[in-house]
Amino acid sequence: MAQKFVVANINHCARSQDLLHQSLAQWSIEICVVSEPYLIPDRENWAGDKDGTVAVVTNTSANSLPFKSVRKGHGCVAARIGDIEVIGVYFSPNRLFSEFEIYMAQLGVFLSGCNRRDNIIVAGDLNAKSVAWGSPATDVQGELVEDWVVANGLTIMNRGTVHTCVRRRGGSIVDITFASPALASRILDWKVVTDAETLSDHRYVRFDLTLPNLPRAAPTAPPVELGPRWALKRLDRETLVLASLVESWSPDPDCVNPDNEAEWFGGAMSHICDSAMPRVRALPPRTAVHWWSPELARLREACVTARRRYSRHRRRRNRDETLDDALYASYQQAKRDLRGAIGAAKNAAWEEMLETLKQDPWGRPYRLVMSKLRPWAPPLTTTTDPDLLENILDGLFPARTDFTPPVLFCAEGVSAEEAPVVSEGELGAAILRLQAKNTAPGPDGLPGKAWVLALKSGLEPRFRALLTVCLKEGYFPQRWKTGKLVLLKKEGRPADSPSAYRPIVLLNEAAKLLERIVAARLSRHLEEEGPDLADNQYGFRRGRSTIDAIERVKALAREEVARGGCIVAVSLDIANAFNSLPHGCALSRLMPNLGGPHTGCRRLFTGVVRSMAMYGAPVWVDALSRENVTELRRPQRALAKRVIRAYCTVSREAACALAGTPPWELEAEVLAEVYHRTAAARRSGNPPAQGNGRKGARRRSTR
Repeated sequence: MAQKFVVANINHCARSQDLLHQSLAQWSIEICVVSEPYLIPDRENWAGDKDGTVAVVTNTSANSLPFKSVRKGHGCVAARIGDIEVIGVYFSPNRLFSEFEIYMAQLGVFLSGCNRRDNIIVAGDLNAKSVAWGSPATDVQGELVEDWVVANGLTIMNRGTVHTCVRRRGGSIVDITFASPALASRILDWKVVTDAETLSDHRYVRFDLTLPNLPRAAPTAPPVELGPRWALKRLDRETLVLASLVESWSPDPDCVNPDNEAEWFGGAMSHICDSAMPRVRALPPRTAVHWWSPELARLREACVTARRRYSRHRRRRNRDETLDDALYASYQQAKRDLRGAIGAAKNAAWEEMLETLKQDPWGRPYRLVMSKLRPWAPPLTTTTDPDLLENILDGLFPARTDFTPPVLFCAEGVSAEEAPVVSEGELGAAILRLQAKNTAPGPDGLPGKAWVLALKSGLEPRFRALLTVCLKEGYFPQRWKTGKLVLLKKEGRPADSPSAYRPIVLLNEAAKLLERIVAARLSRHLEEEGPDLADNQYGFRRGRSTIDAIERVKALAREEVARGGCIVAVSLDIANAFNSLPHGCALSRLMPNLGGPHTGCRRLFTGVVRSMAMYGAPVWVDALSRENVTELRRPQRALAKRVIRAYCTVSREAACALAGTPPWELEAEVLAEVYHRTAAARRSGNPPAQGNGRKGARRRSTR
C-alpha cells in the first residue's frame, strides 16, 4: 500500500493549475504540495498558508484521508493527514538573505509544533542550491538549509541531478523534499518528471510513500455498515407499484408482533426498491477532469516534443543560434496553443453546462454555484481517527450518570387497549408530510419517495395495523430505534474540537411516520383537552414561527423601555440565525449576457436571492438605514442587469424596472404589513383571504 505524492510549482499561472488538476487525476495522486498557486480555492481538500504562496492538496476520492489538522504560517503550511505531517514551504527568490534567515528560524519553530516528529515530510521550493540535493554548487541559502536539516534531524530525499526548474538559459534544483528518518526508508521512486508539460518553468516531482500501518478510509464502494443506497433518479414508478402489489399479497400474521412486522416491512421494501431502481454502485476513479479531451492530450505531447528538440539542440557543442531561436519559438508557440486550447475547452464545458439550465433550472450548475454539489465521500465517522472521534462524541453527547428517566403511567380509568385505531386520514396526513420532504434516508437506506408510493399501492392496511399495535402496546420497534449518525464539519473551527461538528441522526422513514402520528395526537389532545402548551412556546408549533418569537421580544422591549425600565435578554445559538447574501454574485455566473438560460430562468434565480434577502423582513424593516438600503440595492442591481442582459452602465432604477423587480426595501415594507395584518386577523379568529392583503400593502408602499 502506497500513497502517491506530487510536488509542483505553477508560477501563479491559471492554465498551469488547470493542467495540474488533470495530472493529479491522471496519475491518481493522493497528496500534492503546490508552490505559487494561482488560486487557493475554499475547499476542504485545500490547505494554504497565510500568504497564499503554498498549499497542500488531497484527493477527493472516497479512499482518501481528510485533513486532521491544519496549521498556517507565512510561506509554510502543515497538514496532518493520517499519521503523517505534510509541510509545504516556499520562499521567493526576490527576497533578501536576511529575510531568508528569519524565515528558516521561523520554519524551525513551526516544525517543532508538529504532533509526530517521526512522521514528517517537508516539500516545496526554497530557492536554495546545494550539492547535497544535486546542484553543481552550494550557495549561502543552501548552506543555511543544510544546517537547518541537520538541526531538525531530517533526511534529504532528492535523488539525481535532473533540474527541477528549467529556463531558456539553464536550470537549477530548487524544489526539495525532506523527510524524517522513520519515513525516509518508506519513500520510493523519488524522481523529476521530464515527460509531462507543466506550462511552468518548474517540473513535477513525484514519489510514493509506503505506509503499511496507515489507517485507510472506507473503500470506494459503500461498506455494509453504511447501509444500502438506491439510485432514486432512476426510479421506475410503474415497476415499484407492481412490486408493492405483489408484496401486499403476502398473508397477514395472525398475531402482530411489532418487531417481526418491522423486520418484514424492511425486507419487503428492500425487495421493492431492488425491483424498481438499481443500487448505487461505486464509480471508477476519474482519470481526467471534465473538460479534458484527446486533442488537449495531443497538444500536451506536442509541447513535450518541442521542448525535447530544443533541449537536444542546446546540448550540442556547436549549435546554430538561429535554429536555437527557432526551436525555442516553436516550443513557446506550442505552449501558447495548449494554454488557449485549455481555456477554450473550459469555456465550452461551462457553456454546455449552462445549456442544461433550460431543461432543469435547479440542475448541476445551480447546485455548483450554491455549494450544494459535492463529490461523494465516506462519512466523517468512518474516516476520523478513533480516539478523536471518541472525544468528539463525548463532547457532543455527554453521559449523564445522575439522570433518571421519568416513569410513564396511564391515567386513571384509561387503558392502553383503548388507544384508537390509526385511521386512513392520520396516516395520509403523515404520508403527505413525508412526500413534501426530500431528506436523506436512515440506516436501512429506504427513500421516503419509495415508502409513499408503496403505501399508496397496497401496503397501507398492513402498515396501519402495525402502527395501531405499536400505539396500543406502547412499544417502539427495535429496528426503528436505530439511527445513523452524520457529522457535518463547521467552517473556521479546529478539527479536534467537538464544537467544530454538527451532529445529525438519520432515522428510518417508517419510524418518522409513527412519530408524526403520535405528535399529531399529542398536539390535538393538548389543544382540545388541555392543558395546552405555554403561550411563550413558539418552536415546533403550528402557525408560529421565529418571526413571531422575535416580534414578541421586540414588543416586550418597547413596553419596558416606554416605562423607563430596562430589559435583559439571553440568546442561545443565535449566530447565523438570519441568512446573508453570499450567492448574488455566484448566481450571476449562471446568467451571462451572451447565451445562458432564458429570461424565465433568470427571473427564477433573482427570486431565490430575493427570498434570502427578505427573510425576517417584518423584524428588521423598521430599522433600515441608508447603509442597509445600499447593501440591499447592490445585489438587486447586479441581478436585474443579468435578467435584461444589460451593460454595467445601466442605472439601478432602469434595470429593476425592465426586469420587473420592485425595490427590495419596498418589498420588505409590503411583507411586514402583510405579516402584521395576518397576525392580527389570526388573533381575532378571522384570517384574511390570500392575496388581498399583499395587493393592498403593495399599493400603499408604492404611493
